[in-house]
Amino acid sequence: MKAAVVSFTRRGSALTRQAVEFFRKQGYECSGWVQERFYQGEEELCPMEDSLGEWCGRQFQTCTAILFIGACGIAVRACAPWIRDKFTDPAVLVMDEGSQFVIPILSGHMGGANRLAAELGTAFGALPVITTATDVNGKFAVDVLAADNHCAVSDRRLAKEISAAVLAGKTVELSSDFPVDGAFPPEVEQKETGEDCQIRITISDRQEEGVLRLIPRCLILGMGCRKGADPDQIRIQAENALKAAGADRRAVRCIASIDLKKEEEGLVRLAEEWKVPFFTFSGERLRELKGEFTSSEFVRSVTGVDCVCERAAAAAMEESGRGGIFLLRKQAENGVTAAVAAETVIIHTGRT
Repeated sequence: MKAAVVSFTRRGSALTRQAVEFFRKQGYECSGWVQERFYQGEEELCPMEDSLGEWCGRQFQTCTAILFIGACGIAVRACAPWIRDKFTDPAVLVMDEGSQFVIPILSGHMGGANRLAAELGTAFGALPVITTATDVNGKFAVDVLAADNHCAVSDRRLAKEISAAVLAGKTVELSSDFPVDGAFPPEVEQKETGEDCQIRITISDRQEEGVLRLIPRCLILGMGCRKGADPDQIRIQAENALKAAGADRRAVRCIASIDLKKEEEGLVRLAEEWKVPFFTFSGERLRELKGEFTSSEFVRSVTGVDCVCERAAAAAMEESGRGGIFLLRKQAENGVTAAVAAETVIIHTGRT
């Protein structure tokens, strides 16, 4: 997660320092920007050297959260050229320099701006100003459930239709392929099977007419390949592995391999295209893993490890601490190998 904070006055600069510290404590990589005349060489701050519009464009490309300390109008004008939609825009918030109010203005649900507003409010004694209809009316919001559980949303149109139905007083039916912790509000009826449901929480790639899939990002794609493998072939093998596992590509949380492949063009490019992290592990780390893996003496002679793709997936799964299982063991084609592991998922409703 990456956040950026910007302010425009001396008083705002002091608050920027505190906001950067807040975000870092929340686990964000965060920097703050202040006007050059207020910059005093602090490590956590940067002088604003470009126009605000240019600065904002860069943050929209890299940040998951942006906090403006100043007037809403400034933030709206700076963000306007870069806004796409609530499913891809970062969380954008505004806090006045007196820290009286904090206002989420973009991606309140999917981006988590509403949640951040509440957390900033607690930290700074500011009043969160929440305006989204489901929050104001105390209703279930499918995009909040998705965001809180790190799920991709299969169909934006269906998500909007479900929110409209809930606001109109209708009940929606939901099923989950994963255990659910907590209760859903009265407007959501949880069913044991996915038949006739409007919402299904699943990693399956099976599309059903009129069914919104919430897809937990819980899959690890372990991969290995010969040196200089064709990037297109690497992508095809990754896609084929997911298809064989019956899994939606949007469920992939990361790609994993051995350190020898950390600069392999095809693997690096695939991670960039799919917008997921690319983790690599040392041969020693992979060798010490316990368990049964598909062994290859040829792979061992080249890498020092008997199986790269499965062991890399297992290492990434172990690093997360969530546990899990293999959905697909080693598949090899044209000098590229792939395996798919699924981490344990529990869906949290946020209600007892």
